[in-house]
Amino acid sequence: MMQIKAPMVGKVVAVEVKTGDQVKKNDVVVILEAMKMQIKVYAPDDGEVDEVNINNGDVVNTETVLVSLK
Repeated sequence: MMQIKAPMVGKVVAVEVKTGDQVKKNDVVVILEAMKMQIKVYAPDDGEVDEVNINNGDVVNTETVLVSLK
């Protein structure tokens, strides 16, 4: 299982995937907002979304697991 973690503290603006979705390397999975900038979080590899651990509006810390792939 591969975990996609938050690169920084921020607010979740958009969750672009749901459980069961197939993603390819470099697909956008989550968009965070930090310091009035939007930061796209990408899939590091191909896989299937196993878990989505956050919702729109959540505030996450660095290293928070956002999405798990299998």
